Amino acid sequence: MDRKKNAFTLIELLVVIAIIGILLAIMAPALQKAKEQMWYLKCKTNLKAYGTAMKLYTADNDDKYPDCYSSVYNVPTSVVPLDCQWHDERVSPDLTPAYAGPVWPYLETQKTSMCPTFQKFALTYGAEHPNHNTSIPIKPQYAYSQNAFLGATGGRVRGVLRESEVVDSANVLVWVEETIWLIPPTSVNRWVLNDTCFYTRHPKDGTWPGDHIATYHNTPIARKDDGVGNAIFVDGHVELVDPYDNFKTSWGEVSGSYRKAFPKKNKYSQTCPYTP
Repeated sequence: MDRKKNAFTLIELLVVIAIIGILLAIMAPALQKAKEQMWYLKCKTNLKAYGTAMKLYTADNDDKYPDCYSSVYNVPTSVVPLDCQWHDERVSPDLTPAYAGPVWPYLETQKTSMCPTFQKFALTYGAEHPNHNTSIPIKPQYAYSQNAFLGATGGRVRGVLRESEVVDSANVLVWVEETIWLIPPTSVNRWVLNDTCFYTRHPKDGTWPGDHIATYHNTPIARKDDGVGNAIFVDGHVELVDPYDNFKTSWGEVSGSYRKAFPKKNKYSQTCPYTP
């Protein structure tokens, strides 16, 4: 038997390699899209877990929301600088149980706090956040912040104290993905993810516009300002929210972030409906 007749020639081998290369090139975008879809589902599942944790907490605490500053992570700023808490591994209650806030016991694991899409963008742009301490490595710990209009934020109720006081629960977010970089112009956002409070502002608030819903879903990494962010709402559903979906009134424009956060009827009043 002539073994040479059953062997690949060099040309045939190169043709096979070329075909494999072409197939991989065709499949790569589809594989990347499938990976991003898996990341999105993970982010959505995590927010569902956060929403369930909040429901369990309010059920056990007379329908009251916790203080967003310490609801999940209760870390002294003397230990971890406020602006860098989201990427400092020292904040994890898995490492330091004393840093666990009152909602933490209702969450399954530290991994519930991390959105893979956020992690990808954070590793690329994380050092751009204001007041970054270069001695603290970018190791993302959490991606979600609590609506500061729910509960007594820093001891003050700016919106509602209890879940039952929320008006239109399908359109008021509880937890949201928040951007970690300033978006030009400065009229878009003044603050970024640092603590776990999402405090966006009414236009008549002197510190307007405040925090801003994330922009890292459904956009390539090179266009970080152009996407949308996930949020879970009081009624329990999760959806992607367009942070640029502003609302025009007769006296001015209300940001998309604020209109999804303020939980009372008079959110579109010309007068600021809360005390800044």
